Amino acid sequence: MDPPSGSWEGSYMKEEDIARLVRLRRIPAEVITRAPGEEVEPAPEPGERVVFGAHFDRGLGLPASPFLRQFLDFFGLQPRHLPANAFVSLSCYVAFMEGYTGLWPDVDFWSRLFYLKTQTTDGQMRAYGAASIYSRTGTPFPKIPTVDSVKKWQMSFFYVRNDNPAFDRINLPEYNPAPPVGRLNWGHNAKSADPEAEVNLLWDFLWECTASGRLCAADLLCCYVSRRVLLLQSRGHKICHMSSQFDPTRTSKVELNKAQIASRVNFISQEKLPDNWNWGLEPYNRAEMPPVLFDRQRVEDSDPERRRWTSDHVDPADQAGDDESPEAAEQAGQGEHNPPPSPHQPEEEPEEEGEATSASVPIRAVPESMRPPSTSATSSSAPKGKKRAGERPTAALEAKVKKQRRMAPKKGRHKILQGRRLSADSQCRVAGPAVEVGADSAAYVTCAHATRRRAACGHAACRGGRRFSYTFSGCARLRLSE
Repeated sequence: MDPPSGSWEGSYMKEEDIARLVRLRRIPAEVITRAPGEEVEPAPEPGERVVFGAHFDRGLGLPASPFLRQFLDFFGLQPRHLPANAFVSLSCYVAFMEGYTGLWPDVDFWSRLFYLKTQTTDGQMRAYGAASIYSRTGTPFPKIPTVDSVKKWQMSFFYVRNDNPAFDRINLPEYNPAPPVGRLNWGHNAKSADPEAEVNLLWDFLWECTASGRLCAADLLCCYVSRRVLLLQSRGHKICHMSSQFDPTRTSKVELNKAQIASRVNFISQEKLPDNWNWGLEPYNRAEMPPVLFDRQRVEDSDPERRRWTSDHVDPADQAGDDESPEAAEQAGQGEHNPPPSPHQPEEEPEEEGEATSASVPIRAVPESMRPPSTSATSSSAPKGKKRAGERPTAALEAKVKKQRRMAPKKGRHKILQGRRLSADSQCRVAGPAVEVGADSAAYVTCAHATRRRAACGHAACRGGRRFSYTFSGCARLRLSE
């Protein structure tokens, strides 16, 4: 007789499976591991934590990163509450923060882009996978094409504990068999009316990176696969500070070619990346560090040029940590830690976004149309994009955008807002006081594109997307017609 839907079914993890994870440097050698016996559901001994092999294949590593521990504690979760796909989503968020903004990831900006939704079976929270991650409506973050469902990921559990309690090499919460009934802080959304708030600056920077189609989901997936790092593992420095194939934060010194990277990306997602893929927007590295655009960068990094970095592991003979991932592009996420589904295993159906209750005091939300613009970075401050296989080059896309700005809006497609002047004290953020735009310049605001609620300068000196301190909530992207 088949077990009830959503119940535990034991674990298939063996000692050799766990030894593979240790060899791949996903688990430190100092951590004591134990394979499950005949128990149907996790039964850890005192001091043990419950982990899942499917999570280690999708970005988790021990000790867990400070961001992952902060995420679990803030939302009252345990690793078993998150399905395997959630670790791919979290890893892509970390890749963007570390690889493109130069910041350590935090929960506040994550809550501006995503939210948690309860997964139930027969009206009850599931014993595992009770919290799924969904993108918020209107978010500029690229949609990660995760597999529909990683089958039987919950059957990959095993146990870990520290060999010395004085040194925590796991950094995961103590096991609790109860579901996250309280939904602690699940309604958190760190919106702010302050245009200089970091979440607003990051939002604008992300939008500038994705608006022209340069930064996409494939870049974020390839970012941590090609760099050979576990983004949910504690590391000495960020992705943007990595040096070479001998960087100490890598799990292997062996470089992957494009075909191998594509195979591993397709294993954990439905990206269907071709073997001859190219970067849309390549992440930064130590040779080309990101510009300082956020105050927190100065606090976290001080002066990177004077920083003493951890020495690279320059022994090319050291091949430890290298291993061939299952070649499973056609298996839609099935693999060593994802056995084929049984007939009674239910599919995870996507659900619509809904309001989640929060155990904390609700934060006042500011409608997007009313949020003041910010002095964020523009597309000119981001790395230069490169042509992606099968897509138009970045130069062609930028030329198309500039042409749209020069041309009048098409009748019936964009609303023309005649007579809306910028305030007399508005100034071009590129040219400064030398180029004043206001009542004296007879410059009117017209709608040029229906994707953005911001006023942008159409002057030839600053057509790179710089914005003024003027917002008209009834329009999308605005420009000046001289």
